[in-house]
Amino acid sequence: MTGNNIPSSESNGATLPLFYKDPVVLRFEQHADVGLVPARGFDFAREAVAILLCAGEFAVAMRHYPIVFAMDEQASPIALTAIRKEHNLFVEQDGSWRPGAYVPAYLRRYPFIVTETSDKSQRLLAVDRGSERYVAAVADRPDAERLFDDAGNATAAAQAAMAVCSAFHADYANTVAFGRALLAAKVLEPYHAEFRLPDGTLYQLNGFYAVDEKAFRALPAMTVADWHSKGWLDLLTLHLASQQSFQNLLDLNAQRANERKALA
Repeated sequence: MTGNNIPSSESNGATLPLFYKDPVVLRFEQHADVGLVPARGFDFAREAVAILLCAGEFAVAMRHYPIVFAMDEQASPIALTAIRKEHNLFVEQDGSWRPGAYVPAYLRRYPFIVTETSDKSQRLLAVDRGSERYVAAVADRPDAERLFDDAGNATAAAQAAMAVCSAFHADYANTVAFGRALLAAKVLEPYHAEFRLPDGTLYQLNGFYAVDEKAFRALPAMTVADWHSKGWLDLLTLHLASQQSFQNLLDLNAQRANERKALA
């Protein structure tokens, strides 16, 4: 698995964020009849080898996923969800997320996303029209939930989506600052690992960054104090501890291989 399979930052201005195909800002004048059918799981993430994480998620995510950093301009933290290309180990056959495993906020907010006005004075809720849940007219789908009521106010569903997206947006800003600080301090190094799969295949995993512990421990005292005050030293500790979760990926990969053999 190489860097071409690793998602970078939420959006770089030229490409859309992972999973999003046609996001549009919700406005009552144009979207009075828009709705969403109930969520049917995470099939949209079935081929995702990694999911963007925010800093506030490290403590719980590290129990299930190796946390590494994308090779982008802000070293975006990501949770690895696969060893083999296009094979998310956490999406079950029925589309559900693996029971007991933490579901990253990036997934929970989809198909919604928040965008800011040009002067950053207001946050606006957008929805991905490319999502299978999106319905242009709720009259066509009795099971669809409206996003606006008849008076043009956001429904409970839209308000809940805005709350999730706003929380993600706020945490993401701190996450970007954290990643850029790591790059500036030159404490990241390209990560490379080799695993022997159950069938004997030697598999290489690369295309992202991990913390260089030697460089980390050589940081100037002033930098250490600054990062401590921001909670970033805790994040680095959680990142390093999360490397134990590579074994979780190997175990899940072996389990999936046995399931495929049983079905053959």
